[in-house]
Amino acid sequence: MKTKFLGILLCVLSVTTITHAQSSDQTPPEIANVQVVNNSETSITITWETDEDADSLVNYGLKEDYGIVRIPETDRVQHSMTLDELEPGRVYHFRVVSADEEGNQGISADYKVQTGDVTQNQDGAGEANAQGDGQGAGASDSSESTTQTTTQSDTTTQEIIEEIKQIKQVEQLQEILDVTIEAIQGITDDLTIVGPPTVIPETITALVQWTTDRAADSTVIFSPSSSYTAGQYQFSQSSTGADTTDHEVQLIGLEAFTEYHFKVQSTDALNVLGESRDFTFTTKASLPNIRNLRIVKVEEDAATLAWDTTVPAKALIEYQDLTTGVQNSKGRPTLATTHQMRIADLTLGTRYVAFVIAENGGGDRVKSQPITFITVRDTAPPLISNVNNESTLFPGDTARIQSIVEWKTDEPAYCTMTYTEGVAGGVEPTIIEADEISYAERHVEVIVDFAPATVYQFWLNCSDEAGNTVQSENFVLFTPIQEKSIIDLILENFESTFGWVKNITG
Repeated sequence: MKTKFLGILLCVLSVTTITHAQSSDQTPPEIANVQVVNNSETSITITWETDEDADSLVNYGLKEDYGIVRIPETDRVQHSMTLDELEPGRVYHFRVVSADEEGNQGISADYKVQTGDVTQNQDGAGEANAQGDGQGAGASDSSESTTQTTTQSDTTTQEIIEEIKQIKQVEQLQEILDVTIEAIQGITDDLTIVGPPTVIPETITALVQWTTDRAADSTVIFSPSSSYTAGQYQFSQSSTGADTTDHEVQLIGLEAFTEYHFKVQSTDALNVLGESRDFTFTTKASLPNIRNLRIVKVEEDAATLAWDTTVPAKALIEYQDLTTGVQNSKGRPTLATTHQMRIADLTLGTRYVAFVIAENGGGDRVKSQPITFITVRDTAPPLISNVNNESTLFPGDTARIQSIVEWKTDEPAYCTMTYTEGVAGGVEPTIIEADEISYAERHVEVIVDFAPATVYQFWLNCSDEAGNTVQSENFVLFTPIQEKSIIDLILENFESTFGWVKNITG
């Protein structure tokens, strides 16, 4: 660091010497009273004084390889500069530089300030090593006092070491160790996570990478977003490698297509901890596998395909007329594992090729092998499926029953429902027909003529637009029993005990 700084300083001095070869002023401005007067989350304002008119320049950065901000006019002895667009809560190094009209530079010591810390108003109190950094243009020579201080410090340290060697109790040594570690942490720079971590997510794993300003260990704490509360993480995984500045932790055992909250942590050899803020990532969704692709039905101008997927997926069919080369597609945006889709507006007697595409919730797609078919004259009747019924009793003086029967057909069809009371036969069946013929794939009939507590038998007749008809199997429907009121129950109880009550109720 010092070598780099001295190199820059020599370049500046050489340019100054060439430009001002005839100048007699070789004395740089003296810098005094360096202060941080305003400190917010993203900016700081630094002020200082010089003993003569000079320009204003601040070197600053997260490390000691400074950036620069400058006011070039050499017309002031009171200096103030604001550094903007800083990162909140980060420790910045800075030093101030002022040069007079002759190019003589005065350079301050090295200072540190944490953004957002209003207690850090520094008044000329640089770091211990800042004196060396500040020497050169404009810094006073204090090597003699430095040597004296070092000698005195070494002597004191040796005395302390000799006293510690005399201690034989483990508890006392542990107490000294704890206090020493606390003291080291108190004077050691915060360990800094440099920039946000990067994440490379897969389906059930994720690689988390980050950088620190010095060697440390590597830990990631994380939790699924569904169970995350502020600052509380369920899981922790660490690297078993040596301390490093470039960190990698492979998270395993994750859930596919799931959002996670996480934070990275690093602790150096002196037990100084650095950690990031909270971040999130989402694992990839599992790729669907297409299975059991088949042609369910071929018609004059349509075809029905069916298939399954191993995970919920959206459905898309791409198909092409092999005679004309015209391509088309049809899709369904809902996620499902069982799929059936009918493509229409085809040409009779034509060969087609079709591909099925499955897309999972993360947008990843897989494509099936091709399947071919030829449209033929429709001679197959509709397929009836998903027949369901439900009955509801509406109480009152005269109980009313409402029954709803639903079913599906694999192609547009016109259907009628026939029912009869009981299952033994002998009762004339009743046919329910619509007022007008219409073709659909979903069908509903609502019946309000059924009696309570009665068994009915019903079946369905459907025909497609080509005139192919089919009759379903017979289904059984039970209507609910009307519940008795509390008064009816009391009277029935009295009637079974006292015969004369019947005369009253009669």
